[in-house]
Amino acid sequence: MFENRTYKNLMAEVLAQAPPGIDTRQGSIFFDSVSAIVNVIAKNYADLDQVFHIIFITTASGEFLDLRASEYGIHRRSATTAKYLFTYTGTRPPNGWRFFHNDSGYYFTLVEIEDDGMHLCLEAETPGTACNYIQPADIAVPVDTVTGMTSAIFDGIYEYGADTESDDSLRTRTLEYISGPARNGNRQHYKTWCESITGVGSARIEPLWNGENTVRAILISPLGLPVSDAVRDDVQKYIDPADLGMTVTRDGKTFVVGDGLGNGVANIGAHFTAVSAEAVLINLTFDAELARTRTPEQVKEAVKEAVTRYLQTLVTETPEGEQVIVRVSTVGGILSGLTKSIVDYRDLTLNGKAENIPMNNTQVPVLGEVTINAVS
Repeated sequence: MFENRTYKNLMAEVLAQAPPGIDTRQGSIFFDSVSAIVNVIAKNYADLDQVFHIIFITTASGEFLDLRASEYGIHRRSATTAKYLFTYTGTRPPNGWRFFHNDSGYYFTLVEIEDDGMHLCLEAETPGTACNYIQPADIAVPVDTVTGMTSAIFDGIYEYGADTESDDSLRTRTLEYISGPARNGNRQHYKTWCESITGVGSARIEPLWNGENTVRAILISPLGLPVSDAVRDDVQKYIDPADLGMTVTRDGKTFVVGDGLGNGVANIGAHFTAVSAEAVLINLTFDAELARTRTPEQVKEAVKEAVTRYLQTLVTETPEGEQVIVRVSTVGGILSGLTKSIVDYRDLTLNGKAENIPMNNTQVPVLGEVTINAVS
C-alpha cells in the first residue's frame, strides 16, 4: 500500500517544497537538515506497510497468524512425538526408562499406553517427523543397564510424529472455518471440530453414512497417513463420546457409534463415528540399472523416501471431493528423477500390475515393499 513512500520519493517531495533560492543539492545545509527526518518517515511508512500484512489472515504469518486464527477459536496444532511398539526379553524395564537408536541418534522413553489394551511403547523425546523412519526390529539400546533384560527392539510404528502445523495449513483451516460456514453442526463444522485435534491433518466427512442423524469422519494425519487409535479416540470423545457401547457393522466391519446425548460438541441426537483412514499398501517392483556410486540399499532408501513423499503429498494436496489416484506414470517420473541412484529402469509395477491404483473415500496410499531387480 505504501510502496511508493520510499526515502527517495519522500526526499524529492520535501526538496520540491524548499523556499525559492535555497540550495537543495546533496550536501547542502537544507538537504542535510531534512535528510534524517525523511529517513525516519520512510521507515515509519515501511513499518506501517508491514502492519497491513500482519492484520489480514491471507498475509499474516507466525505469531500474528496465531492471534488472528485464535479470534475464531482455531489454534495451531502442536508437534507430536513418534511412538513405537516395544518388545523385550528378560526383565521388563520400568516406565520412563530411556533408550537410544543408534542409526538415527535419537532418544526414546518407555511409556504405557492404554486404548483397546495396554501397549508398551517407546516415545521419541524429540517431537516432529524426524523419528518416523525407524525400521521394525531395530535395536533399542538402553541408556542405563537393565539387569536381566537380554534384548529390546522397536517393534513397528504405533503413532507417527508430526511437525508443528505450518502457516499455510493453519491459514487454510481458518479460512475454511470463516467461509464454510462452520455453524450449527453442519458438514463444515464437523470437519473443523475434527481438524482441531492434534494428530489430525484432515477429515473427510460422510453425512448420513448409516441412516438419519449419523455422521462419520475419516481421519488422516498431517503426513497423509492413518491416525493412531489414540487420536481417533480423542476425536470421538471431543465430538460425541461413545460411553454406551453402541456399535454398527457394515461390510463386515464393526464401528463404534457415539451416544448422541450432546455430551460432546455435536448436537443432541447426532450420532458421530470417528474412524482412521484405511492404509492401502503400494508395493513397487521394477528392474533398474543402478549408478555405480550407489549401493542397492542406498538406491532403495532413495526410492522409498521419494515415493513416500509423493504419496503423502498426493493425500494432503488433492482437493476435497477429488479421488486420490496413485499413478504409474508419476512414480515412473520420480524414478527417472533419481539420476544419482538410477541410470535407467523398466517394467515398473504397482502391486504387481502396471496400472494406476485409485483410492476410495476411506483409503490412503502407504508405501509397502520396494523390490528393485538390478540389471546391467
